Amino acid sequence: MTREPASDRPLLEALTLGEVRTELERLVALAQTGDRPRPTLINPAGHPMPGWEWVVEQRTVRPRNTPPTWWVRTVEDPETSGAVYVSSPDSIAPGEDFGAMFPTDARRLGLALIAAADRAEHLHAGVARLEDHRP
Repeated sequence: MTREPASDRPLLEALTLGEVRTELERLVALAQTGDRPRPTLINPAGHPMPGWEWVVEQRTVRPRNTPPTWWVRTVEDPETSGAVYVSSPDSIAPGEDFGAMFPTDARRLGLALIAAADRAEHLHAGVARLEDHRP
């Protein structure tokens, strides 16, 4: 659907279902576009895992002395640069004990987290979504 001046746009009733779907997909894609977070820090060449690091402190329902923290790293070492390294709050040594993931798996996990977060927010707000009614 091309952008036309408001006076030249067809009325909603005049649009085909395909045109409405195309416009909705465009608007949803636009609404879900966001900037990727910048790394929290960049570990220098002398570091055991040199490269970019993102640190995420998780909010908790119950008060704790320290917040659960997730560390995500990429390593700038030719032997280990093809992986994403993750340390969870449940690791034996959080922030020091990392598991390696292929980038494709890390992307799938990231998208699953986004989808689950979106679903949880909608359930909490009591707002129905179109995809909730699809088989």
